Amino acid sequence: MPDVVVVGAGPAGSTAAKRCAERGLDTVIMERMLLPRDKVCSGMIIGPLAHTLVRQEFGGIPESVLSRPPHLKGYMFHSPDGGSRIRNQVDIFIPLAWRRNLDFWMTEMARDRGVQVLHGARVTGIEEKGRRLLIRYQCGQESGEVEAGFVIGADGSSSIVRKSIFPELPVAYGLAYEEWHRGNLELDPGYFHWFPMLQAFPGGFAVHQKDGYIVLEFGGTVDVPKQRIQWAKDYLAANHGFDSGQEPAWRGGCTVSKLSGGLVSGTFLPARGNVLLAGDAGGFVLPITGEGIGTCLQSGLLAADAVIQALKSDRQADGIYLKKIGPIVTAFRNYSPWIQRVAGAAKEGGDSLRDAFTEAHRASLDLF
Repeated sequence: MPDVVVVGAGPAGSTAAKRCAERGLDTVIMERMLLPRDKVCSGMIIGPLAHTLVRQEFGGIPESVLSRPPHLKGYMFHSPDGGSRIRNQVDIFIPLAWRRNLDFWMTEMARDRGVQVLHGARVTGIEEKGRRLLIRYQCGQESGEVEAGFVIGADGSSSIVRKSIFPELPVAYGLAYEEWHRGNLELDPGYFHWFPMLQAFPGGFAVHQKDGYIVLEFGGTVDVPKQRIQWAKDYLAANHGFDSGQEPAWRGGCTVSKLSGGLVSGTFLPARGNVLLAGDAGGFVLPITGEGIGTCLQSGLLAADAVIQALKSDRQADGIYLKKIGPIVTAFRNYSPWIQRVAGAAKEGGDSLRDAFTEAHRASLDLF
């Protein structure tokens, strides 16, 4: 029986599992998808926190993992419905990859440290069994169960681990939707291009280019209307050389939980007993920017360290973990005023929303 079961093989899960195995714990990752798998995400490694933790825990990202271009020079912010062609710019170094390659590389690094990785194992529920935890899962047509002393839930915004330990927790969701189109745009391929939209606030769209694909990303409310997607394509066709009539080579969507406010207010505590929530499952995704890899890595490491400390002291892990994540919560609290600033800018109209988005992204780099 393993000491720790980590649910989810994204950056938070792989990092947590790797740390546990390196400290001598029998560790299993359970991932519902077969790896490598495509995932809705820009694949950008943004900000000093993410850069430091990737380098510290995994070393330099291999060229084979990075896309072409292998890095971006920063962001450009546009005003597609503000009547202005003036663009704001934030210059930072951003390694760029597809998440299928980045996540698989991290998971294989964890496997090399002794982690057992179960692909296609979909966790269906968790319950206490004495001092241990019973994890039920489905693997193809077969059902199974395993006991462990600790569970780290790193299974995304729709986390089954979170639903198991907090069945009554109300969670608001947004949606991220992505399309990949073959071709190139008349936009600088060295930048990630944001198009915050007054007519769709708090939504908008973003564009970047890699490996011969144009990646369109949409976010906002739980439903991204088809009209907004078509509006964005028509805008890009009229202004930046996009072929709006082509079918995407790939499309996908995922929910985005809005839990950071609960973290800041203390109404949501991402742990109970020996079950800890990291990454998206624990709400560690930055509002406005949607950036999460840095805080996901950090929360995964802190969850692993809490498990290790709990075993040494024969205590439950939740109190240890909640204390350890205090600095992350404080950083989220310090960033939260930007939510109101961006909302206020949307009401002002003109280029205010673009300008507020730009400053909010700069502020995030100072905190994360």
